[in-house]
Amino acid sequence: MLLPDYQNPDLPIVARVDDLLSKMTLAEKIGQLCQSPMRDYDNRKDEHDAAIRQGRFGSRILADTAWAGNAPGETVSPVQLNEIQRVAVEESRLGIPLIIARDVIYGQRTVLPIPLAQAASWNPDLVEEAYRYIATEAASLGIHWTFAPMLDIVRDPRWGRVIESSGEDPYLASQFAGAVVRGFQGDDMSQPDSLLACAKHFIGYGAAEGGRDYDTTEITDNTLYNVYLPPFKAAVDAGVATLMSGFNDLGGTPVTGSKALIQGWLKTEQGFDGMVVSDWGSISDLAYFGVAADSADAAAQGLDAGVDMAMTFEVYDDNLANLLNEDRISEERLNDAVRRVLTAKFKAGLFERPYVDEEWHKRVLRDPKHVAKATELAEQCVVLLKNNQSCLPLPKQGLKVAVLGPHAHSQRQHLGSWCLDGKAKDVTSIYDGIVAAAPELDVITESAAFADEMVEQAHRADVVILCVGESHRRTGEARNVAELALPAGQEQLIAALGQTGKPLIVVQCTGRPLPSPAIEQYADALVYAWQSGTETGTAVARVLLGDVSPSGRLPMSVPRSTGQVPIYYGRKLIGKMRAYQEYMPYKDQAATPLYPFGYGLTYSTFNYSDITLSSTLLGQQETQVASVTVTNSGNVTATEVVQCYLRHCVAQTSRPERELKDFARITLAPGESQQVDFALTPEKRTYFGNAKQLLAGRGDMLVYIGEDATTSRQASFTVE
Repeated sequence: MLLPDYQNPDLPIVARVDDLLSKMTLAEKIGQLCQSPMRDYDNRKDEHDAAIRQGRFGSRILADTAWAGNAPGETVSPVQLNEIQRVAVEESRLGIPLIIARDVIYGQRTVLPIPLAQAASWNPDLVEEAYRYIATEAASLGIHWTFAPMLDIVRDPRWGRVIESSGEDPYLASQFAGAVVRGFQGDDMSQPDSLLACAKHFIGYGAAEGGRDYDTTEITDNTLYNVYLPPFKAAVDAGVATLMSGFNDLGGTPVTGSKALIQGWLKTEQGFDGMVVSDWGSISDLAYFGVAADSADAAAQGLDAGVDMAMTFEVYDDNLANLLNEDRISEERLNDAVRRVLTAKFKAGLFERPYVDEEWHKRVLRDPKHVAKATELAEQCVVLLKNNQSCLPLPKQGLKVAVLGPHAHSQRQHLGSWCLDGKAKDVTSIYDGIVAAAPELDVITESAAFADEMVEQAHRADVVILCVGESHRRTGEARNVAELALPAGQEQLIAALGQTGKPLIVVQCTGRPLPSPAIEQYADALVYAWQSGTETGTAVARVLLGDVSPSGRLPMSVPRSTGQVPIYYGRKLIGKMRAYQEYMPYKDQAATPLYPFGYGLTYSTFNYSDITLSSTLLGQQETQVASVTVTNSGNVTATEVVQCYLRHCVAQTSRPERELKDFARITLAPGESQQVDFALTPEKRTYFGNAKQLLAGRGDMLVYIGEDATTSRQASFTVE
């Protein structure tokens, strides 16, 4: 029997899509644009299977609620997924496979640190390697598509979903955007161990007013183009297969209905040829926003804007056929959406490989290679913010160490909120990590139930490691806080243990930057351990005990108080500072952050030479090479993150005082030196001006190179 062209793997994907599209009915086309959730599948199996048999669904999302990150849902069963897929492939008219989606945000069974912590590593290459393993674990279960990376720039840490971001800076976020996309998708998306990635949330979702999830965003064109869009461009440039439209209203236009941004900037200007999926129900939200009259109007606006697939399916399933008959949507646009969905499926290799080996996951999940890579990444995410009198690292013997606090023995909490398939039993607690790493230490502990018993243990110890921070229940989607502070009672606990007079090391396990007056007053050392996944305890112990020198750097500024928000390093000059140098933004508090962007300590010290430039006068198309020599002037091998910032002294629009343009992680032995070169290409000197056009940077510029965003080490040059 002669197979149709769309089933011929030797033909180009374009030809296969054309052939399949020509054979599809209107109902089958609409079905490809509909993503169905796993609502009560076991009890409604016949109903679900009938819809798949009729070609009414193009995708299945393995979640039963929009709040999948906040509550346990259905587990992933490769046997069940093959069963569902057989209905699509063997019992539907055209045999079009489903694309199976799951929120594999930062881990499957092996769970990496939350993305905000990953950004603290300043090591995109390592993140890419780690995501290759995560993709393998997820693919082994029958998952084809995941909804990550999240590329929202976040400058208000009250927002719970800051945990999924790379922080406040567009350049740093762009580096991790490409890394995660390449990690998930690999070199060939059709390979069994790859997933399709999805860049989200397009666009501006992370700027929700007041840090309130789903809230309005107001972003000027200048800030949109210079700050919020670059990470999405980086994802597109990295070949991301899909993109998700966000929940938010941006300046009066909900982005899921924004033709200018989706069809315009994304698909036309950036040449994005992939598929756009709505966030959960965000097409239907257009009616609630008041920009669509009803569900049908919302469906028409969403499709016209460029949203190819509806998560979930009802808004397209119920309305697209009538809208087409009424000429309220075009057949051309409908076919374009179907083409994009089918192309994604062909790129994923689903027509050749619709089923998963049901035994594969048993050989893959928690593979020792995956665990080792997750441990390495977790170690590099740890940020040392304070280390008075070099109290860290701790010796591995001769001390009685009290490991106390709400996170001394916690496990599930280290997995963060957007972790659907990690197991608490796989998590190494901080207490267990320390005991395993230093068996000759006398490690004592106590339940976190009673503060007075913890204080008693502190009195008995030579040094106290106090593990504080947030639960996964306090971070993630719709888990916002009005005040940036540690959870109830922890300030008092820190003070009580600090007043014992024993050396106090605070390990802060958190999903957002949180200032703490008690830590600043009482702690001798402060370590940000974030929510660092299954290997948290092992990584934290290795840092505290000096097996590795901490190398993490802050991807977000840590404010002194909630009243400083938004606070970020890339601010613009204030005109009145020209004449009013005594101006103070606040009368009751400094305007500077508690800890600045890019900041972090090691167990060594580094000296920098003056900056040298390849030229002080450049043509517009020439590259400036800025160099420094960095020397490890301490006594231990350590890693420095050398950061390069640029300032346009005069431009068409006001520009930030400095912007991150490059960075380098270098590891040096005691006494070792290395020259670090940064290429400031013409592309890195461009910016978007008044008319949304890309402008070449001209005139005088300052380059800063140092250890964080506050460095004063600078050199100047001019671009003709």
